[in-house]
Amino acid sequence: MLDDTTDEDEEEVAFVGEYNGERNERKQRHGQGITILPNGDRYKGQYVRNLRDGQGLYVFKGGARYEGAWRFGRKHGKGKFTYPDGSIYEGNWVNDKRYGYGIYHYQNGDMYLGQWKDGERSGYGYYLFKDSQAKYVGYWENGRRQGRGEILFGAYKYSGVFQSDSPVGPGRFIFLGGWEQQGHFIPFRAEPHVSSLVQRGQLDEEPDWPADGIPDVATTWIAERTVPSKEPAKHIKMEELMAKFDVTLTLKPPTGGATGSPTEDLENRLAKAKSGESIFK
Repeated sequence: MLDDTTDEDEEEVAFVGEYNGERNERKQRHGQGITILPNGDRYKGQYVRNLRDGQGLYVFKGGARYEGAWRFGRKHGKGKFTYPDGSIYEGNWVNDKRYGYGIYHYQNGDMYLGQWKDGERSGYGYYLFKDSQAKYVGYWENGRRQGRGEILFGAYKYSGVFQSDSPVGPGRFIFLGGWEQQGHFIPFRAEPHVSSLVQRGQLDEEPDWPADGIPDVATTWIAERTVPSKEPAKHIKMEELMAKFDVTLTLKPPTGGATGSPTEDLENRLAKAKSGESIFK
């Protein structure tokens, strides 16, 4: 579920509505308080000179809720946002936007963990597609896969470059049998002689992508050569994939020394973002 759009905007005027709480000498809302806003939203938490500032819980009339840090009336710092559809984001905020490190559990079971900028997946991150169990680890920009990345799915993985969610340029398919196919993706519309390439045997059949792992793209895989691979696709761990890039995910054993599943480890380790501990080195 690569697209997420929902209203995260709370009532802008913080000093309206029914208020019960502490005030300063200027009668401003200052300290701990509870507000019921005219639009039906509710806030319980800290104020500084009429603005939500510090820790607080904001409950939207539509069912969404945000609990975490505020600054100058905006979500800023560590916080958890629960959306009406059940999706949850937990991580950093800057001026009401998801920004920094955070983990997003989508309504359909997908999960993204990594960097954000201006509310979008941007930087380095890991995405798990629940239905197909396909995994992507690599770079993002404005919510799309952009730059170096790898997709692991079933008996093979693809390593290469992505542009606007589509694989482009040189890359490798690595298979369980201990071999890899090297080649490159080209824009389909940019190659006017695809039929002749097929006839000459230069155009290989593109592997079947999981329906929700790679979007329909106008690119064509051109196979160049098949060689033995030193990098088997089986049992590749997520942290090993991430170690290939310039940012590494460090997973520590859970308290008590027990080790859970990779997904459990991810959720436990990466939830540390809310406590201020960076999970990336």
